[in-house]
Amino acid sequence: MEDNPDLNTTDKLPEDESTVKEEKEENDWKKGSRLLSGLVGSNVFLFSCALLTCVFTEDIEVFERDFLIFLTIMMAICISWMLFQMYFTWKNKNAVLYKDCQAGPIWMRVGIILFGVGALIMTSFKIAYTAEYTDCATPMKMMQPVIQALFIIVQTCFLWISCKHCVQIYLNSTRCFLMILLMVNLTIWIIMVTEESRHHTMELEEYFNRNYSKTNTSTLSEHHDENEHKNRCECAYKCGVDQTVYIYLYPFNIEYNLFAAAMIYIMWKNVGRKIDEHASFHHGLGPGVRQHIPLLGLFSGLGILITGLVMFILYELGRGNPQKNWLSLTAFYYFHVISLVLMCLANVVGIVIFRLDKRNMDNEKNPSRTLDTVLLLLATLGQYAISYYSIIAMASTVPFIFLCGLTLSYSVLMIIQHSLQNVFIIEGLHRLPPPNLLNAYQGTSHPRPVEQHDSMRSRSVPEKESRLSLTSPPEKLSTPRRVTLTHHIKRHLKKRKTMKDVYLFLFLCNLIFWIMPAFGARIRFDNGLEVNFYGFSMWAIITNICLPFGIFYRMHAAASLLELYSTA
Repeated sequence: MEDNPDLNTTDKLPEDESTVKEEKEENDWKKGSRLLSGLVGSNVFLFSCALLTCVFTEDIEVFERDFLIFLTIMMAICISWMLFQMYFTWKNKNAVLYKDCQAGPIWMRVGIILFGVGALIMTSFKIAYTAEYTDCATPMKMMQPVIQALFIIVQTCFLWISCKHCVQIYLNSTRCFLMILLMVNLTIWIIMVTEESRHHTMELEEYFNRNYSKTNTSTLSEHHDENEHKNRCECAYKCGVDQTVYIYLYPFNIEYNLFAAAMIYIMWKNVGRKIDEHASFHHGLGPGVRQHIPLLGLFSGLGILITGLVMFILYELGRGNPQKNWLSLTAFYYFHVISLVLMCLANVVGIVIFRLDKRNMDNEKNPSRTLDTVLLLLATLGQYAISYYSIIAMASTVPFIFLCGLTLSYSVLMIIQHSLQNVFIIEGLHRLPPPNLLNAYQGTSHPRPVEQHDSMRSRSVPEKESRLSLTSPPEKLSTPRRVTLTHHIKRHLKKRKTMKDVYLFLFLCNLIFWIMPAFGARIRFDNGLEVNFYGFSMWAIITNICLPFGIFYRMHAAASLLELYSTA
């Protein structure tokens, strides 16, 4: 008789315990499924990198042909799966029961379309260039750009339609194909970065040998002979496409693959996730702030952007003239130093406002926010590394000339600005929406922002109520209390108007700091100081590894600031 209670408790578990057990088993299987897809994707990526290394280190055509065959097959598989996935989710309404409202915001989807158009134009130039040299181009060289153009078109449509989907059917296969698609984008990104780095390295080597040294002419002549050997083939038709035309389109292709990889990763994390697509908390400020135009941030940011474009043009023109080179280089450094100081001050202002406008931090799981934070911190390491190498070179240079001081100041400010901006952006991404001032003043606690789950939907605060509390106090309060509440509201709105100015100013500044290095401004090469200290080969390796991460950081920081501005 004593065993019966134990048997009853083991035979019939409470509903809460059974639910917890089912959720635990589901989470364990989700981890196993993610591990499986990660292994599949990592093998695809490592094999691609191995073939790609052979292509760029050995002058053997078989490696290039094999790599192009492999990449074309992988892109064809991804195209087929994306078409099937779009058709399957459209035909079967039960395939996607939930959507992540924070994944794939409109500015990111518009951005991937713009970068996709640039990547498609570049691929079209490659197709036209290859078609002109049909006698020298292998069939795979002609087929691969065509498949890549189709890949860009299908993937852009797929991401626009499916970026918010939380797929609930065929979870294992969906995770595996998404991971393969992610690795294909990373492989194409590595190809583009490597090709662009090789082009700029050869260009800078020629420039450095012409202006700073006459001893390394043998290396330059080898590159010249290699280029002549590649151009011995005659055009099959009238030659109208120069290979250098699409070199300036590399940044669009590079950013397109990075944007796509980020969105695909969020989709991979959302597979099997059950959230409420309608439970997004209102982050807006109401009509009063929405009508506010951040004129200070707009005009100051446009001033930096336009000045940067003018300085960039003068810098490029001055590189071809040795007499104007020092003047354009010095002016370019002055622009960077002044801009970085202003950006540091803007970041400090934003951080101080964060401290004054105290809020709770949102520590709930959010794949989009986690990815933004990780990418910001990892991309910063590239700029940190190249800045520290430059600081060591400048501190060890004898005699210490004026240009060394500018380079040293530029490197130190780069480290400080990146650090302050990371703190500012990451804290902004984790801050909860503002509390209901009326409830706070009356002594009632404002409910926490809703968790993205159906069972939590009832805890959300209506948008209309939130707007009313931020515009005018109710008539039922006494006159002293209304005056005090009005004062609190005005002070609160003033802080957040200032934040919009800061967000817009930093967004425009990061945009020009992306444009200049992405389109060929290699200021750390042109001054010749680091090259003389480390040697051309060593400094080329350092910059080719670190600089792409610095360029990506600027674009990703601009995207994060745009997100913060849109929710302010």
